[in-house]
Amino acid sequence: MSDEEDDYLSDKFLLASAAAPTRPKTYAERRKEAQKLAQIKNEENRHKSRRQIELESREEGLSKSLFERAKEEEEMGISSGNKALSMMMKMGFKPGQALGKLDEPKTTVSGAGLGASSSASTPDPADSATKEDVETKEEAPKLKHKIEPIPINEWMGMFYLLRFAPGHGYNAMDTGTQGIGVRKRPRAPSPTSAERVAKMAKMAEVTSQETYRDRTRQEYEERRAEGRLGPVQRTCTSLDEKAGKTFNVLWLNPLDPASFPQGLMEALTERAVPVAAERGLSRSTLQARMRQQMQADALRPLNTALDEDPPSELLSKEIFTPETVDEAAQFLRLNARNRLQLVVTYLRDKYAYCFWCGTQYEDLEEMDVECPGPEEDAHD
Repeated sequence: MSDEEDDYLSDKFLLASAAAPTRPKTYAERRKEAQKLAQIKNEENRHKSRRQIELESREEGLSKSLFERAKEEEEMGISSGNKALSMMMKMGFKPGQALGKLDEPKTTVSGAGLGASSSASTPDPADSATKEDVETKEEAPKLKHKIEPIPINEWMGMFYLLRFAPGHGYNAMDTGTQGIGVRKRPRAPSPTSAERVAKMAKMAEVTSQETYRDRTRQEYEERRAEGRLGPVQRTCTSLDEKAGKTFNVLWLNPLDPASFPQGLMEALTERAVPVAAERGLSRSTLQARMRQQMQADALRPLNTALDEDPPSELLSKEIFTPETVDEAAQFLRLNARNRLQLVVTYLRDKYAYCFWCGTQYEDLEEMDVECPGPEEDAHD
């Protein structure tokens, strides 16, 4: 065998076979590697934002201990202004040592003194057992004190416990991310059947109280709106009559029978339309309204055979069209608050009159400038 030929047992053939690619890379693999390299390059050349720089510097400052910061300041030639560390150094503290007094080994005197009896040289089984226990205790690993200050984030957790849970004990060796001594809260026991019944009764009582308050508030707002609806409708009637109108659905007031023209009440009765907005009102309020209606009917004059007025049925059919009766029925079904809002809006849009201001403006533009708004609260 010549020297130019390589030995077939040489490692050269193995290295050559390992260096040769097994298969060519696909387009997807090459693209993924190129994207990864481009991302790494962009992260290296990218300028960090101010917020990110502040966050990193804050985390770096919180992670450094007091000793590391003092050492860096000393290396940079900056005088450390930490009074606490300088006071500890004056008291004999050295970085790398634990706080407190150092443990000094106890020295034992060997041999017997004068007057020792001969029995002292004889080993006592009890003494030997005690010595073995002491040696075992000395050989046991001692708890090491902390030589590094506790990080700031753990001190914040301990401050929370001492501030808001003074009776909660904490362990100095417990250094979790949530602070010293933070433990899971014990799970509350499941409520019994009696407790659930009491809780449901309390919830029902609260709901009943809220329902009563809501109903009382609605009745108060309804009475308040009814008291203001009369003056608003009288103003509307006056302005409409000046404009030449003979009837408007917005004039109708269930508390004032005189606001109903002759024949309209019969037309509404035929259509089975309630004259008053009876929803949400108490029984005493309805009874009072019925008494007022009966008194008003008793004061009406009786028509005789000599009267020339046509029957109300013919009058209602001639004057009030079905559309007018339907509109009146829809208006009377509303509560007092909605009827008040409709009349106030009509006066503003039709006559540039604001009931809350008590003023009729020249036009809508002047009202938009001078009037605070369509709501009553805006005029306070």
